Amino acid sequence: MLTILGCLIAACALPVVYSWYDDLAAQRRRSSAESDGTPDGTRAEPPATLEGVLAAQLTSGEITRGQYQRAMAKIAERDDERHPLVVPPEQGAAGV
Repeated sequence: MLTILGCLIAACALPVVYSWYDDLAAQRRRSSAESDGTPDGTRAEPPATLEGVLAAQLTSGEITRGQYQRAMAKIAERDDERHPLVVPPEQGAAGV
């Protein structure tokens, strides 16, 4: 009698378990599609800036961390030459 009761409980639980498994599989598919950066799974546009291109190359493994850091340092140097930072002089304690 106990065996029959166990089989009945298992038979009733199987559809619940399978529907739960299907929901998890659908959720995994959605999350993998969204991890591409777009909700419908299409490819995103390539980066438009040099920094974006360097970051994409770093994450894909085309360049090493050291190469990325040297390239970013050169970009910063070039930016400093083109647009130097001008700091206004201090006015004193009372602004005088």
